[in-house]
Amino acid sequence: MERISTQFKEASPSREAMLDQRTVDATAKSTHRIISRNVREYQFIVPYKERVEVGEIFSVHDIRGDIEFLARVLDIEHDSNYSGNWDTALRGVDFYDQEQIFNRIKAEPLGCVENGSFKKARTIPTKFSSVSQTSGDEFSFLRKVMGDIEVGRLRNGSQVVEDIPVALHSDAMDHHMGVFATTGMGKSNFMKVFAASCMRLAADGNSSFGLLVVDPHGEYLKGTKGGRSKGLVHLKSFSSGLACYSTDRENRSMPQVEELSVAAGEIDPGDISVLYDWSSAQRDALEAIDRVFDSASWLDEIQSPTGIARMVEEGFGENTINVISRRIKTLLGRNSYIQNRSSIPNIIRNLKEGKVVLVDIPRMSDRSELFLLSIISRRIMDEYKRELASGEERRACLITIEEAQRVLGGGSGSISRFETIAREGRKFGVGLCAITQQPKLIDKQLLSQFNTLVILGLSDRNDRSRLEESAKQDLSSMEIEIQTLEKGEAIISTLKIPFPVPAKIHRFEDYVRTLSSEVGEGDLLMGRGADLRRGGGFRPTMD
Repeated sequence: MERISTQFKEASPSREAMLDQRTVDATAKSTHRIISRNVREYQFIVPYKERVEVGEIFSVHDIRGDIEFLARVLDIEHDSNYSGNWDTALRGVDFYDQEQIFNRIKAEPLGCVENGSFKKARTIPTKFSSVSQTSGDEFSFLRKVMGDIEVGRLRNGSQVVEDIPVALHSDAMDHHMGVFATTGMGKSNFMKVFAASCMRLAADGNSSFGLLVVDPHGEYLKGTKGGRSKGLVHLKSFSSGLACYSTDRENRSMPQVEELSVAAGEIDPGDISVLYDWSSAQRDALEAIDRVFDSASWLDEIQSPTGIARMVEEGFGENTINVISRRIKTLLGRNSYIQNRSSIPNIIRNLKEGKVVLVDIPRMSDRSELFLLSIISRRIMDEYKRELASGEERRACLITIEEAQRVLGGGSGSISRFETIAREGRKFGVGLCAITQQPKLIDKQLLSQFNTLVILGLSDRNDRSRLEESAKQDLSSMEIEIQTLEKGEAIISTLKIPFPVPAKIHRFEDYVRTLSSEVGEGDLLMGRGADLRRGGGFRPTMD
């Protein structure tokens, strides 16, 4: 041990001579030191009284030259030099004090920054290189890889890095996105912020895709009653980027909201098939309808005695057809939006213009919502297929599905409509945005088609495991961090950004206020915001 210590001290001057000024400064301000291990895991030690958080990102200032390694904290342990740690004992008194008690930090390498560019690390930092919490300037390379749909700010542990926005890429939206969180963790807030950013792009003429949001809860349009939360109509500065359709009579009285209607002739037997757990005989009968009846009149014929008799002649049981007929009659009777005219052509036109299209259907049942979404999604897919074949130019689109496990969960026939979009939609410029509390219930093969994952906190280990298996980036080491996310905090994994990014999602009301101040509207919502600017004093919070 004596000989090793002497060698270490003799080597120190030559090593110090190799430090550039940047590394010297980092060493001077930090007593953290890399002590082990390999290219898959870094370990460093910090004073035992110093607070370090899971998910926090640290910079390792390599003493060999102008290169910085980035590492995300995975775990924290108590440790000391009384456990036979000879390598740290050699310089323990230089790091801390005579007690030589410290915390051992286990961190995952994210990559390295060299000459201002980020890349994957193929080597390890020199042992005893200094370590410090990554600052705003050291994150500057992320600005180059962020997209145009801003949703929040970079988060380092529980601290927000105000100067670094987190933004998704418009040109990745037809490659499908998933938003996953347990109840109360901020899914709706995220989607409103996401939609607001899309409205901004559309109003400025910079949108490259249209966003379809079907809202069965009535919270996106006006927010909640009493003014506790705001809706998309409050973003008046960019209202030209929003088109609204509603089944609610009160909401239809607003000048920017149209009545939602669907023509009976637009309904397809496949739209009915997603709504019930049909027997095999019933499903066979549904698939035969197109062959037996005219597509424009099948709804009336299948409910008539003559039509039922025709299906019986085709070899189907009378009881089977009666069940189908009765369910169709009930469905049509409960949905007053089924009329002689249709809003769908205008919905598709607005999507192709790159707008946010909000379909407001408050108090609608789950079955009616899925029925409507199935019709609109099919029409969109058919139109985009036709236009691709004809060579027409149009913007891509993204279709959101609330409680997506209902239609993406596998099982006989239950995912046929949306499975087609998940598997083939990107070829035609049509993407899905699946929103759910239970990703474990989504078909594994379909989930693997999603290139962008927004994870806002999942307490169920099975849910986290399903996302780890399906993500395009490695999330397996982030189990603890995902489990400990607070409301409004997220991990965003997308191929356009080099590693899963920790984010603090904007609070929607604050974000609207900020956007309004940028265009000179000042106190649009709550009497604050004249001094708020992008990258300035805006600090998002969550209620």
